[in-house]
Amino acid sequence: MRVRIAPSPTGNAHVGTARNALYNLLLARQHHGSFILRIDDTDVKRSTAASELGVYEGLRWLNLAWDEGPDVGGPCGPYRQSERLDLYTAACEQLLAAGRAYPCFCTRDDLAAERAAARAAGRPPLYSGRCRDLPPSRVQALKERGAPYVIRLRIDPRPMAFTDLVQGEIAQDASLLGDPVIMKANGLPVYSFATVVDEHHMAISHVLRSAEHISNTFPQLQMYEALGYAPPQFGHLGLLLNPDRSKISKRTGAVYIGEFRDQGYIPEAMINHLALCGWSPDGDQEVLSFDEILAAWSLERCSPANAIFDRQKLLWLNGHYLRGLSVADLAGRGWPFLRR
Repeated sequence: MRVRIAPSPTGNAHVGTARNALYNLLLARQHHGSFILRIDDTDVKRSTAASELGVYEGLRWLNLAWDEGPDVGGPCGPYRQSERLDLYTAACEQLLAAGRAYPCFCTRDDLAAERAAARAAGRPPLYSGRCRDLPPSRVQALKERGAPYVIRLRIDPRPMAFTDLVQGEIAQDASLLGDPVIMKANGLPVYSFATVVDEHHMAISHVLRSAEHISNTFPQLQMYEALGYAPPQFGHLGLLLNPDRSKISKRTGAVYIGEFRDQGYIPEAMINHLALCGWSPDGDQEVLSFDEILAAWSLERCSPANAIFDRQKLLWLNGHYLRGLSVADLAGRGWPFLRR
């Protein structure tokens, strides 16, 4: 078993990323597998070295140790997407040669007009495929003129389904997907395409990620098929929400793990609370050490529904763990706050 967490370095580790990292680590440890950290940094405008460091610090503070990653190495490196661009280019060329991908010269205005017309007609705002069957001579002429273009995957419009490890059977009519972009005009891959190439070359066996990625899974399955890759098993976890079921955001308080650390929460309480955000043990016990969680956790008891990140419950857990510390341990943990 090989699992991974693949955050974008656009800030310290988010609580949702930390929960997913914990679940992936538990899955790997239970099956004596490997837990990989990959940095998805192809968003060059927002990715920074400082944010990457924030990811490391946030996950390390929670003692979520990875077996392979940019800072520790491993047999499937490099572990930053920005250092793997040749793999994405080669995969894209393979799809172009096989006729499963094609260049699209549509401008932003063209696409906006298409979407507006589709909505006005009561149709889904999908790409029409107007560049799907351009004659080779026309494609060459546009390239020689210097017209910018992206590369799109040619979707096979057929019924699709897969068995999700958390959500169960999920089906989709691929004719409703449209042809997704796999390579941007600047030559960089889009997230969903780079992920497929990376999962294959890193031999990822199970992808455990948030439910917001379910919509990506169907075009990704066609990418796996077109490239001749065996897909991993997918499990999509519910999102973390506020108690009022709104999306967690900065306006509701801390979002990043480093913020909770700086406010005086301790990792034992965070791990305990994150474990219960989407999973429930057999029984009513709510205070669980990492070892107890590792022994009891299972995908079968992970809920397909969204989970509540309850800051009041976290505060209660934090108090419980603080009161259980020895005087020496409490003094050691409190000293950095007193110094500040």
